[in-house]
Amino acid sequence: MNIHSDLKQRTTAEELTHIVKTLHDHYHPFLLDNQVWDLLKRTLPEMIYEDVISPYQEHMVGHKLINNIVMNLYFGEKKVKYHLSQKYLHRKDEVSIFELNLGSSRLDYARINGHSYAYEIKTELDSLDKLEKQISDYSKAFEYVQVVCHPYHYKKVKENVPSFCGIVTYNDCKTDFPFSFKQKRLRNPNIDAPFQLSTLTAKELDKILKEENLITCSLDRQSKQELISVSLSSAKINHHFKEKIKARFQKRWDFVCSHIDSIEPIDIQSFFKSNADPYWVYYKNSSIVYR
Repeated sequence: MNIHSDLKQRTTAEELTHIVKTLHDHYHPFLLDNQVWDLLKRTLPEMIYEDVISPYQEHMVGHKLINNIVMNLYFGEKKVKYHLSQKYLHRKDEVSIFELNLGSSRLDYARINGHSYAYEIKTELDSLDKLEKQISDYSKAFEYVQVVCHPYHYKKVKENVPSFCGIVTYNDCKTDFPFSFKQKRLRNPNIDAPFQLSTLTAKELDKILKEENLITCSLDRQSKQELISVSLSSAKINHHFKEKIKARFQKRWDFVCSHIDSIEPIDIQSFFKSNADPYWVYYKNSSIVYR
């Protein structure tokens, strides 16, 4: 399928950028198939739609078509997340996580096994304005912190992250999307136990209290956090943090691993969050099903 090559030949660079960005920004995997085709029709010039896109409608769902276009022509975060996650599928006793709120920051990608790993993604489309604050927040919760960035940002990232922060660049010009390790990640010295507890849910705090045989009667959330903080060591709290976050997302990650062959690349995070059946998401109300 060489749709992206055909689009390059039929549009100017400026037109192509506008088309691909519009598709990326307005597409969502939970659109019905006919809605995805309407999006394609609205976005592309009429002649290009009729000549290049329309013939695929007889045998392909629109989701697959947009995924092909975006994966080949738009160099955003979703593409990086897909290729990063492919490295960690089906690993024993390991969970990957797409997006996790930490303080005032939102972590792009995380892994937890016996250790915890945080990944901040910076594509060529991203600003580095928030990077220092993001690394500071992630360092309070995760043992190892890394920035995965486009080579364009490498020099500036290196200047703005601490020495323990790993730096990985990627090559989006190659089909296998190789990653290159530029700065080795080291154990982060800034783990903050109260901050870790603040990221857990009330139920997760209750589980810790129960497992550690601590009093739980009529305590508000703040009191529960304080009780755990004074009763357990930082190392013990870090252990509970990893176990509770891992358990929270285990089912979602298992679902992605077992359905990965049915999930289109830029949709992986949406299926991680929803655990919806890919077949019914893509083919519900699609005319292909009824042929």
